[in-house]
Amino acid sequence: MQSDPSTEAADWERRGIEADSRGQHAEAEACFAKAVACDESREISWVGLAFSLINQRRADDAIASLRRANIARPHCGVVSHLLKAMTGEITSRAPNDYITFLFNGYAANFDQHLTSLQYQGPQMLAQLIQRAGWVADGSRRIIDIGCGTGLSGLPLRAYASHLEGADLSAGMLEQALKRGVYNHLWHGEAHAVLRRLPTGNYDAVVAADTLVYIGDVAELFRLVHAVLKPDGDFLFTVESCDAGFTLMKSGRYQHADAYLQGCATGLFTCADHIDGAIRTEVKAAIPGSAYRFTKVAS
Repeated sequence: MQSDPSTEAADWERRGIEADSRGQHAEAEACFAKAVACDESREISWVGLAFSLINQRRADDAIASLRRANIARPHCGVVSHLLKAMTGEITSRAPNDYITFLFNGYAANFDQHLTSLQYQGPQMLAQLIQRAGWVADGSRRIIDIGCGTGLSGLPLRAYASHLEGADLSAGMLEQALKRGVYNHLWHGEAHAVLRRLPTGNYDAVVAADTLVYIGDVAELFRLVHAVLKPDGDFLFTVESCDAGFTLMKSGRYQHADAYLQGCATGLFTCADHIDGAIRTEVKAAIPGSAYRFTKVAS
């Protein structure tokens, strides 16, 4: 009895995702190459292959894989976002289907993946909270936008009477639910969730590693300002660049300090920030910053 090519391809895709999440990008490439050999019509296999090549800094090969994915499935947001990133086009934010594709695939092994990247976002935000003199008395109402598996929520729990999380990836929310950190979880994109929240209701909004998937953050800042109480805090992390915002080959955005300060004008004052290596990528340190902005009265 002959095996189903599609089933074989899916198995190799699973192995490729697992290898990539462990940081074994050459092994991931081999797995995804076998997947496309089984079934060339699966755009997911081509995208997975492209990710593994991006992680090995083989831009031309990655672009070739993405163009094969585009043939298999034209108008796919995942493919278009990565192609734009790889060819130097700058967009305002990553499409929703790109986010769900990326994080649903990583959900089960996401915490281990971040450990392998030496991700420092939650630690940097925790340091800002300590420097702000927050008292761990469980008195604050906090929402964690882009909460992922709940890793960013752990250092917030002691300060919160009510801690909410929001994420576009259902897979991530499943992991966050198991962690038991949050009083309530919202399923949705950051802007959409913020528009659903009551105004002036939160002591703090936290966004760890969330703005890296949003280039133009001006509207996000306005929405966060609306839901915060007077003197409420907006804590977030970014990857850093020299001017404006830019879309990197990784598919993530980087933001300049001057751009962020410009978006905050009339809405927030910058109370504190920390600069440092926020993660590694292909063993290279990625510069980033964590900020605490305080709401300016309307």
